Amino acid sequence: MWTPKDWPLFLGSLLIVAALYNHYMGHSAYFVELVFIAIGIALAFYSLITIRKETKEPGNGILVDLLSRIMTKEQSAVLIPLAGFLLIAIWSGWKLFRTDQADLRMEDFIVTLFGISLVLYHAGPSKYVMEKDFAVLYLMFLTIVFAVIWKTYTIVSGESYYRINAYSEYYFITIPVVFLVRLFGVGASSELDTSSHGISNTIIYEYHGRNIYLGIGEGCSGLYSAGLFFSAFLAFVLVRYRKVDRYILAALGLGFALTWLSNILRMVITILVGSIWGHPALVFVLSYIGILIFVAFVTVFWLLIVRWLDKVEKRQEPSAKIQAVSEPQEA
Repeated sequence: MWTPKDWPLFLGSLLIVAALYNHYMGHSAYFVELVFIAIGIALAFYSLITIRKETKEPGNGILVDLLSRIMTKEQSAVLIPLAGFLLIAIWSGWKLFRTDQADLRMEDFIVTLFGISLVLYHAGPSKYVMEKDFAVLYLMFLTIVFAVIWKTYTIVSGESYYRINAYSEYYFITIPVVFLVRLFGVGASSELDTSSHGISNTIIYEYHGRNIYLGIGEGCSGLYSAGLFFSAFLAFVLVRYRKVDRYILAALGLGFALTWLSNILRMVITILVGSIWGHPALVFVLSYIGILIFVAFVTVFWLLIVRWLDKVEKRQEPSAKIQAVSEPQEA
């Protein structure tokens, strides 16, 4: 449960996050932000220095089990929240002073939530240790995918980033969607234009004898949904099975294929609706129905794949311990 020494840590987190997000949103008041950050850091260090020696989790989580190989549980109880604070501070400093960006983006939310999950990892009842493990691992994998890998890819690829994305979206999304739409009798074609940094993929479909142009950008490419699925599924299996074997990797591969197919189906349904009822209906399906298609596919897959993995796990366990029983021999 929460103790009086947990609250300064929590309040310090809120003050630092409030100051940083105030700056991101453009409502800069440097003196107020510096005061918030100073008070937040002071509260955090007070909580970390005076934190109880005994760990709060009788049932150890994954992070504690991993860190226990190189440090004590008492030390990990201080290190994990401190790592959350440092993550938020380093990310924000890098964003503001290295990239000179003050806008608030998706990866900023992800990194900040991951940092807060580390700060609060030891708070709360021990019976929720699996849920806390899942939250921390899920946000950690999201951070790796969207803040580390994606950022590294954009920096390394430079100007070619747009061209590589354009070709991958064109051949993996646009071409299959156009092919399937044509199978339903709707006239459709595609265009690829990499001359600018705007939307380079376009699907042209017919509506009452007129050509309607639909741009295919990163939001339609399925990259985000694939990243979300990868992070959630890997966090789930690590918490549930505490391992990654060939069966889990096979399930992960099937999940990637499913997210790709669900995204193709979403785009096909969207264009078919637009070809029948027009652009307003297309926008409605694209904005509200598309995510339901993805959720439905992932939910069904998740239920089936977990049932299969549970059966595999049960088969791999020793069926029964054979006990030697000595019986008297009859003469």
